[in-house]
Amino acid sequence: MRLMKDIIRESFKRHLTCSLGKRLEKASRLDQYQALALTMRDLMMKKWIATKDEYEDKLPRTVHYISLEFLIGRTLGNAMINLGLYKEAEEAMAELGCDLDILREEEVDAGLGNGGLGRLAACFLDSMATLELPSYGYGIRYDYGIFKQIIQNGYQVEEPDNWLSRGNPWEIRRPEL
Repeated sequence: MRLMKDIIRESFKRHLTCSLGKRLEKASRLDQYQALALTMRDLMMKKWIATKDEYEDKLPRTVHYISLEFLIGRTLGNAMINLGLYKEAEEAMAELGCDLDILREEEVDAGLGNGGLGRLAACFLDSMATLELPSYGYGIRYDYGIFKQIIQNGYQVEEPDNWLSRGNPWEIRRPEL
């Protein structure tokens, strides 16, 4: 039986070459982060599809949460923890000469919210997932975030939050929808 650490390592290397067109020794930290994110996304998709199939078969009552903001934070660490694979991913990356903590720092916060409303919406979704309640969150996918707040000369200044400039490995495009 193959260890999950080995599966993660091999999937990471496959994504580097096949998804990103890079060799490990030439890959940037961003490339490595994206390969690891795609690896975790692959593992999540199996569970996500199984859940969708169960919803379609059983047609349970479902919560639909609508919010203008979802302040979800960074996804990679949460994905590894929720999959129960943090330690395995850390070991796999170490075997390849990559530091998981450094790779996690490559991820930017999703520009889907900037305050209490977004944090509250994300907490509600987390709670529903923990309670295994069938639920969906609907919001606005801001191309430039709501805005980035900075202080200049003692005043708040808003600038676009170009959170998608380096791509988002967590998204699955569905132009047909």
